[in-house]
Amino acid sequence: MNNLTVELSTPGGQVFTAIASSIDVRTEDGGIHVNSDEGSFLNLIHATEITLRTAEGTYVFSLENAVAGLKGRTFTVLAERIRRIEPGAASELTP
Repeated sequence: MNNLTVELSTPGGQVFTAIASSIDVRTEDGGIHVNSDEGSFLNLIHATEITLRTAEGTYVFSLENAVAGLKGRTFTVLAERIRRIEPGAASELTP
């Protein structure tokens, strides 16, 4: 899989951006592994969690009232609230 640019945003603005080698998204209906080689356009509604694997490490985020989409090489998440999940704690991200 070629790397994808990932952008996580709330109504207040962008809260996280990274280049990811792997993206897994959990929705209310199940999960999906995003492979950029399989298509250039994808929309998901009701995304609840996203896991990103980057050169810097693995990041897991909890998403509230979120939609996600892949267009070209950019995967964008728009959510009412985004929280980074770390072992033992969760922290809310704000722009």
